[in-house]
Amino acid sequence: MKRNFASQQEIVEALSSISKEHKVISSQRRLKELLSKLLRGKSVGERRLRKIAIDSGIVNLKILTRESRDIFNLDRCPVCDNRIEVIGRKDIWGEITKTEFICRKCGYRSGIKRRIPTKYVFYFKRH
Repeated sequence: MKRNFASQQEIVEALSSISKEHKVISSQRRLKELLSKLLRGKSVGERRLRKIAIDSGIVNLKILTRESRDIFNLDRCPVCDNRIEVIGRKDIWGEITKTEFICRKCGYRSGIKRRIPTKYVFYFKRH
């Protein structure tokens, strides 16, 4: 049985129609459920849906995280796969120390201790 995947354009159009009915969707899973009803038989993964929603500019994303015991060592954002920008500060000896990691595309932030995304809240922009 062949799977029928939704195209990027179909997903963006479905997101636009969802935005007319909802202002906020409190989870990625709920957004996928609403989208699946509109796409009828075509499938889309949650990660792909999140990335397309961010790229389309239809939504603002709030990322809820928890702190991990691991030290941050990623160069790509765990939310949107964009490059992470490293922010450093000078200490009293003039050495530059990494203090924060920021994704300019989706707003993901982490300190030295890695922050793991646990929940996404989607805020639809007004037309």
